[in-house]
Amino acid sequence: MSEFTLALALVDFIPVIAFGVAIILLASVFNSPLFLIGAIASLLAGVFKVLWKLILGTVKKDVKWLNKSFLPLQAGGWLIMLLAVILNICKISWSAVLTAVTGMPQLIFFILWIIFMGVMVWYKKNKFDKYDAKTNWVAEIVNSIGQTCFLVAIIFAIG
Repeated sequence: MSEFTLALALVDFIPVIAFGVAIILLASVFNSPLFLIGAIASLLAGVFKVLWKLILGTVKKDVKWLNKSFLPLQAGGWLIMLLAVILNICKISWSAVLTAVTGMPQLIFFILWIIFMGVMVWYKKNKFDKYDAKTNWVAEIVNSIGQTCFLVAIIFAIG
C-alpha cells in the first residue's frame, strides 16, 4: 500500500472522467431517467475507486468500503442502463443507432474501446492485484486509453 501515490490516484481520474462524460452524453441523447440513474451509479463506482486510491496514496489508510463498492455499483449501474434500454426497446431507432456506431471515424474508436476493455478484463483476471501499485498503473493506463476511445467514439457518434 505504501507504493500507492497521489500520482496513481490522479491518473485514475482520467478513465473516470472520460467514461463519465461519455455516459452522460449518451444519457442525454437517450433521454431516459432510468438510464441516467444507471450511468450515475456506474460513474460513482469509478469515483469511489479513485477516492480509495487517493486516500491510500496520501493518508495511507485503506478505506475498504470505497474499494469494495466498485463492483456492485458498476455492475448495478450497467444493469440499470440495460433495463432502461430493454424498457425503451420499441422507442429506439435501431437504424439510427447502427448508423451512429458504424460511421467513421467512431467505428474505429468503438473497436479500440472493445479491444482495450477486453485486455482490461484479461489483465484483471490474470495479472491484477488491487494492492499492488505496479499492476494498478498498468490497469489505469489500459483503462485510460480505452475510456478515452469510448469518449471519442461517443462524441463522433452523437456529433
